[in-house]
Amino acid sequence: MSKRDTFKLEEIKKQMNYILSRSPDEFGLLPDSEGFVKIKDLIQVLHEEGLSFVRKSHIDELMMWEGRGLFEIDEEGKRIKAKDQYWSDFIQPVTDVPKILYTCIRKRAYPVVLKKGLFQDNNSYVILSASKEMALRIGKRKSPEPILLEVRTYEAMDQGCLFFSFGKLYLTHWIPAQCIFGPPLEQEKEKDKKKKKKEEREKDKIKKAFTAGTFIMTEEKEEKEKRAKGKKKKGWKEEVRKLRRRKDFF
Repeated sequence: MSKRDTFKLEEIKKQMNYILSRSPDEFGLLPDSEGFVKIKDLIQVLHEEGLSFVRKSHIDELMMWEGRGLFEIDEEGKRIKAKDQYWSDFIQPVTDVPKILYTCIRKRAYPVVLKKGLFQDNNSYVILSASKEMALRIGKRKSPEPILLEVRTYEAMDQGCLFFSFGKLYLTHWIPAQCIFGPPLEQEKEKDKKKKKKEEREKDKIKKAFTAGTFIMTEEKEEKEKRAKGKKKKGWKEEVRKLRRRKDFF
């Protein structure tokens, strides 16, 4: 292994160790009940932290190097955790929450969420943050253009919604639709229309450019054929004249 590769793995190891063993919530990660996080989520976090070169192969290589003593990967090879975890305050119920929290959803789910609210089963949570930036950061891991939602927590608690905390993150199993606020639905529909129109215009440009090129080629071909057709075949008189011009014929 070259010095450069060794340095890269050392940097990955340091970042992973801090994220997984010290402060996963700081990076918007919520470990499951066994303390694991998805490897694909961890890789996205590493990219966000400036290590954009990291791939799954780097983590596999690290585990063959000296990462085995620090980290554990599940049998399916999809989840990872630190062997030593210092975030002892896992998920705890809380009543003292910020008045406004933020979360993100996929654009296609937005109309349904506005009508029915947000729901998760008992084994998972809606992840919220007091920071818009963190909510967007988490949301962009699932969708390139997430919808940022504002949750009015006091109103939600009045309707029986329970909140939990994991470090700097807030969690809940459900949020009533009346407590969720976001951009006007018509505005989002208009954005989608504009985006589709733009895509259609780009497709038309490509199509026209291709068609124009084909027309030019066809036009040139037709012109050559016309020229060829325009040339009359030589008659017998012309052939005789040609032969007379040759000195060695007679």
